[in-house]
Amino acid sequence: MKKFLLSALLISCTSLSAIETISKDSLAFTAVDENNLSIEERALYAIQSEDYDYIEAKLNSDSLSPIAKVDGKPLIIYAAILDKPEMILLLSSYGAMIMDPVCEEGKNLMEYAIENNAIYAQAQIIVIRA
Repeated sequence: MKKFLLSALLISCTSLSAIETISKDSLAFTAVDENNLSIEERALYAIQSEDYDYIEAKLNSDSLSPIAKVDGKPLIIYAAILDKPEMILLLSSYGAMIMDPVCEEGKNLMEYAIENNAIYAQAQIIVIRA
């Protein structure tokens, strides 16, 4: 149930009107569920809330892999879906793009960025791949 709710939260994040709702809801999400989340689920929340310090600390301590997957998608794909170019850059600098990140469905990073109209993420992916 938690994974379903987290997925629904991340999907709703793709529309601009949902950003205000998510920022208000994220406070309740942190207070209620943070202790029950796995490291990968906490990383998803950190990607959404742009908590670069948390991601970098976990990557440096090797408690989080840059190629970690949640529900069949690498973390960097969630950064692309949420249009977080700085998070894409951070994850790629730790090796998330050594191999082309793809989900279980076979879609790659750029396909998700295009599908979600994440223009900043698309630009960052182009720069990294160049």
